[in-house]
Amino acid sequence: MQEGDSFFRGSYSGTSYPVLWLVGFLCALLLSGCGFKLRGAYQLPEAMQTTLIEAAQPKSELIRRLKRALKSSGVLIVDEASDNAAVLKIFNEKKSKRIVSLDAKGRAREYTLTYAVSFSVKALIQEFEVSEQAVQIDRDFVFDTEDVLGNSREEAKLYQEMEQDIVRLMLLRLQSRAAK
Repeated sequence: MQEGDSFFRGSYSGTSYPVLWLVGFLCALLLSGCGFKLRGAYQLPEAMQTTLIEAAQPKSELIRRLKRALKSSGVLIVDEASDNAAVLKIFNEKKSKRIVSLDAKGRAREYTLTYAVSFSVKALIQEFEVSEQAVQIDRDFVFDTEDVLGNSREEAKLYQEMEQDIVRLMLLRLQSRAAK
């Protein structure tokens, strides 16, 4: 057995455990001192504690992600309108792809993927309203003519990441309304 293997078995004798604890403590202290903290639940407006989501495509992946994020922030999602429920309307969910550059043979070489969503929130009882806002994300995508299948997978993955970012940006905008 080599000396390096003994570290994983619990009998490491090269450095004492208090030194390792001290290094770990100093790392934690430095991270907390610089303002680093894990992202927790969003602090959404009180009027949105019960929310109905209205969308043209209620079963889309964006709506699923949005519902999951709202639930993790303590929001009760309802399926029918009620007096105490805020209504989050998703007006426009649009994905598009635009050619940015061509190769020498005139084939598309680079694209810009765009994901845009418009939304608004209205709660009648608490007189809370967020007028229609648009959130848009653009990503550049280099198309490899030799790997068409890999390109479609990469494009799908980029759209998934863009969906996550759209949901995060929507919730950050709503959270900023809670602070007012």
